[in-house]
Amino acid sequence: MTALRVSALLTLIGLAFMVWSMIEPTPLPVMLAMSVGQAFGTLAFAIYLYVVVSALRRDYRRVRPQDPS
Repeated sequence: MTALRVSALLTLIGLAFMVWSMIEPTPLPVMLAMSVGQAFGTLAFAIYLYVVVSALRRDYRRVRPQDPS
């Protein structure tokens, strides 16, 4: 649950950089949105993907029939 909160927070920070670059299209906000904002968004997506894959693996292990041998 903590990882999802971190992912959501990083997503909002990345979106803030993107919105800032749209409101004030000068070189500094655009460069920050393209580098820092993208890094935050990519990291947020990676954390989210990790949480989803680990939940799927946990559910698969729980449902999978056990080998009798």
